[in-house]
Amino acid sequence: MPRVIPTSEFALYSLGGPSPAATGACSPPFSPVRYSRYKYGSVTAAEAFARALGAAFCERHPELALADRLLIASSPYAHVPAAATTLARRLRPVLNAARARRGLTPAPLLKVDRIRTSAGDYGTLSAQARDRHMAANTLSFRRFLPQLVRDAHLLVVDDVRVTGSHQRCLMRESEGLPLAARTFLYIAAFPCPPDQPGTGGGFDPAQEDTLNHAAVKTLTDLAAIVEAGDFTWNVRVCKFVLSPANHGELPRFLRRMPGWFVRGLHRNSCRDGYARMDLYAPSYAVVREELSRQADERRALGRLERQPA
Repeated sequence: MPRVIPTSEFALYSLGGPSPAATGACSPPFSPVRYSRYKYGSVTAAEAFARALGAAFCERHPELALADRLLIASSPYAHVPAAATTLARRLRPVLNAARARRGLTPAPLLKVDRIRTSAGDYGTLSAQARDRHMAANTLSFRRFLPQLVRDAHLLVVDDVRVTGSHQRCLMRESEGLPLAARTFLYIAAFPCPPDQPGTGGGFDPAQEDTLNHAAVKTLTDLAAIVEAGDFTWNVRVCKFVLSPANHGELPRFLRRMPGWFVRGLHRNSCRDGYARMDLYAPSYAVVREELSRQADERRALGRLERQPA
């Protein structure tokens, strides 16, 4: 029989019912606004969640946080990181500081590769659609070499557990690794009926979409994060800016954004393939037009500067 890897999960907050959550005196109350800002690139929000999650995990499960051999991974991505990657990057020093105090080696952060990207917003999907989406998902653990992962404990860092479809997909894809155990670590978890996770009891998985947009509903909301200097790129931001719903406001938004943002949007759209997807191609064309306009503006400014006084 194939070996089954012991698996557990831990969430800092329980959203609406019983879950493996750790809300308590050590953690500030859950803030949907902070969570939404985190999902749309706020580094400050990611840092706050990482500190709280790391402290609670070390307190509740020191046997896992202080395992002899620990590996960390975030939600998979192709080229443009997921929001959970920012969370994992900020969580890693919190865990490694606790490990250093015990004389343990630092836990490395490894990447799970997403082989194929897709259009659309996962947070809007039903439970059945999530299962179909994950069944078609192609992931690779090629960076997890046997000599690196053998007998190690893997922490997979993600935002929120809604139906568990994403977790089950990662479990299937990593089942062949020679791990000692694995734990899925979340900011928050929605309750799931035990008989049919995520599908029964009147629970609507699209509640995740409401949570994602608690603070960021428009391009103007996103602009406030970027202009505050509190921003890092992620997949959700790319898709949001390029989405058909924002196409009408996109030219005005891009003119408001600094050049590095427009260049980053263009680069990330190409790297993850959104530029070639029918859903996003019209908005990508607007991005290219803005890039061209900015280039013309720079050339004109350069000519003026070279003119003799």
